[in-house]
Amino acid sequence: MSKFHIKKVSEIDKNRLFKFYRESFNYKNNNPDILSWRYRPGFKSFEPLVLEVDDEICGHAGLIANDLKIKDKIKTGIWFTDFYVKEKYRSLGYGKLLTKEWMKICPIQITLCNDLSLKIFKKMDWSYNNNFLKKIKIANLFNFVPIFKKSKISEMNINDLGDLKLEDTNSQTISKIANESEKLLSEKLSGIVRNENWFKWRVLDYPEKKNIFIFSYKDTNIITEVKIKDNYKILNIIYISKPIKKNLSTLFLNFAKNNKINFISFISENNKLFNINTPWSRKLNFAFFAEDSSIDRLINGIDNIQYIDSDIGFI
Repeated sequence: MSKFHIKKVSEIDKNRLFKFYRESFNYKNNNPDILSWRYRPGFKSFEPLVLEVDDEICGHAGLIANDLKIKDKIKTGIWFTDFYVKEKYRSLGYGKLLTKEWMKICPIQITLCNDLSLKIFKKMDWSYNNNFLKKIKIANLFNFVPIFKKSKISEMNINDLGDLKLEDTNSQTISKIANESEKLLSEKLSGIVRNENWFKWRVLDYPEKKNIFIFSYKDTNIITEVKIKDNYKILNIIYISKPIKKNLSTLFLNFAKNNKINFISFISENNKLFNINTPWSRKLNFAFFAEDSSIDRLINGIDNIQYIDSDIGFI
């Protein structure tokens, strides 16, 4: 094994780091603000880690710090995100070394991961379940053609919304959604804490906030993000306060049709959040570890994970 170092991102030259990010994560957006924002700076003191081998940046383990409610107690955990080792350095033990060092940052760790990453976590005695699905719905067959001319996401057609109401993306709306989120969490034994500070970071401070659209329908709040990937327009349902019924799903399909959206995508636990038929589903590995094994078992019961929580919405 060559000479290697594992460092905090603050110890790495920003230009070298950003170059690595662009090459490794295929970031087409050259805005460095997104990269610093996504690791939730200013909340706790945790930092992502970088692996250097022979002075070359070849690995990365990101994180998002988040409070969790565990049996009526608030504890801090970290989402394992943006885990990457360059191909030529794989199968040499670097991934395990990087993960092991990352696990020292905080006693509670959680992630949504692919099968390749899960293999490493299993070796580190993480627990996991497959209770969550990433679901994709073709919004309209006539829209099932990629867009080839540049599309301005911010110029959306918001006419003919029916009972679906477009809310302002501002502090008043966020405060309302946060209050509701905390009330819903108070009824659960375990769950992810999404308070006003959390929503402010995740929505209002998001550098691509112009792509966020917040809707309400009677007593349900929905946060969405419109993205263009591989010339397809996608509507990601990133947060839903309550399960969506069939009549609401019809309104969203109409919104997608009017805006030439190809796909609607979301995370569902046993299809509770968005109750419509979908042609494609992919299981998501929810992996977790806690130094206290009793906490580890309670984490297994978390059922309110959505796109908005981890980095899954950026993949």
